[in-house]
Amino acid sequence: NKAARWQSCRCGEVILGLIIPPECKLFSRVCTPEKPVGPCMVSSEGACAAYYKYER
Repeated sequence: NKAARWQSCRCGEVILGLIIPPECKLFSRVCTPEKPVGPCMVSSEGACAAYYKYER
């Protein structure tokens, strides 16, 4: 369910520096650059997208 996945997105916490992207249960499992769930993965400059590309 898309709504449930979006509600599980922790992009806000990533932006605030409260967590790093891998601490989100969606990161690199459900949420990838090819199928982003939240705004942090949509843009190639987003925190999750950058972490996905350079830190995995």
